[in-house]
Amino acid sequence: MARLAFFGTPELARTQLAALIDTKHEIVVVVAQPDRPKGRGQKLEPPPVKALALEKGLRVAQPETLKKDTPSGEEFFSLFSSLDIEMAVVAAYGRIVPRRLLDLPPRSFVNVHASLLPRWRGAAPIQRCIEHGDKTTGVCLMHMVPELDAGDVYATAQIPIHPHDTGESLTLKVADLGAQLLREKLDDLVAGRLQRVPQPLEGITYAAQLTKDEGRIDWTRGKDRVRDHARAMTPWPGAFTILGGEVLKLSSPRDTPRVGAAGEILGVEDGALVVGCGDGAVAFREAQLPNKKRMPVADFVRGRPIAAGTRLG
Repeated sequence: MARLAFFGTPELARTQLAALIDTKHEIVVVVAQPDRPKGRGQKLEPPPVKALALEKGLRVAQPETLKKDTPSGEEFFSLFSSLDIEMAVVAAYGRIVPRRLLDLPPRSFVNVHASLLPRWRGAAPIQRCIEHGDKTTGVCLMHMVPELDAGDVYATAQIPIHPHDTGESLTLKVADLGAQLLREKLDDLVAGRLQRVPQPLEGITYAAQLTKDEGRIDWTRGKDRVRDHARAMTPWPGAFTILGGEVLKLSSPRDTPRVGAAGEILGVEDGALVVGCGDGAVAFREAQLPNKKRMPVADFVRGRPIAAGTRLG
């Protein structure tokens, strides 16, 4: 039985932690980002990884930073150095792990990365693969190095991307896939039985962190780009446009044979709002106004009719 540390923060990482808990190995410490304010009341809420760790009685650390020569970074380094960790598993922690930490465990740090490296190194691989129309994605178990997601790969697993997958649905699939791969390979990782394969130098792409403004729909793009952008931005930041001076989020995009001017509403057909794009149109089945719930377009237009010919954005 090995002594493990786990670094992770969001729901995707919670799934990986749950997989580790189901193994025979000891989880000595769980490291997550600090609690953040959420909702209208801005009440501090623990990240999903911390919530699960506390539920299972595991020790939790939430350093403000891992950087050297900072009070938080030095305190955590001292703690981590004292725990005799044999290997650390990282999944969507959200912070760069410095070399002095990477060098401490004998079996180093292993990252459960949500892409098929070297494609989509970086913070938002799931959303970027949808946004760019990829047909497949997967998970890598990667040996961590200081350079961003550039380490050797121990093992991979692959899944197809469904045409209607969103950032939300694909995250759940990738999380389950990563948990399955971790369970299958963990004993071999701990024992040092897995070969490390260097990433090829060709095909490297970077998945930049999403920003709120990226949700804005550019109706001059082709219909495939508009559709895939909306899928990728669901649920956050949400694909949005402007209707009558208000932000309107649109989701659940579908193909349609209609053609119209960029940003022109062509009508509501089969419960979907059809909007013209650079080379055709996209039909959206769900809509949402600020501070309202996402709802089917059929229900939305009953409360707020939208005339054909209206321009968005």
